[in-house]
Amino acid sequence: MFSPLNYILLLTIAGLIAKRKPWKRTLFGFAITGYLLFSSPALFNVYSRWYQPRPVTLPANSHYNFGIVAGGFGSVDAEGDGYFNSAADRFLQAVRLYKTGVVDHILISGGNSRDNDKQFREASWARQQMVQFGVPDSVIFVEDRSTGTRENAINSKKILDSLNAKGPFVLISSAFHIPRAMKHYEDAGIEVLAYPCNYTEGRGPFKFSDLIPSFNTLLSWPRYVKEGVGRLV
Repeated sequence: MFSPLNYILLLTIAGLIAKRKPWKRTLFGFAITGYLLFSSPALFNVYSRWYQPRPVTLPANSHYNFGIVAGGFGSVDAEGDGYFNSAADRFLQAVRLYKTGVVDHILISGGNSRDNDKQFREASWARQQMVQFGVPDSVIFVEDRSTGTRENAINSKKILDSLNAKGPFVLISSAFHIPRAMKHYEDAGIEVLAYPCNYTEGRGPFKFSDLIPSFNTLLSWPRYVKEGVGRLV
């Protein structure tokens, strides 16, 4: 649903089965234009730079009660064991903020949205990993029942309220996810400061190779489309 590739394929198929030549040309033209636009690394980097917030440097000697780290950095394999995925920088930044004294506690918010394996609970698994990194278990709190960002925020609010925790809190998540996460946490009544990390595009220098269409770039758009739609609903 969120992939431009789906619509490009639909336009191509429609062009193949269209009977009238003007319709064929129009449909194929839209398909080719869509491919050239959404496979352009240069355009993708421009959009990601615009959409993602800039890296944040917290004020010197700043100190916060909680760092809230959004789930999505841990996945489960075929045997039901957890492992770090490409968003692992969320985990690393949360540990770093605690180790450097910026936050006193860490709230890990992440359950499991997979229908085929409901036993794995990301936040509980991540707590075990943090303890191995030297973070005391006593400062780690988990919210492991949510299946999406909106539920992350609602369930986190309940935990923070039960602890009488006072904000603002540092919200740690991937740069492309921060705008939507901020909206849901603020809608839930949580005062948060954005701490974007895990930049996977949009920060490197321009290269002439960015002008060459890339199929991998075409496959990278769905997460941004999903994030944009998620902010509207």
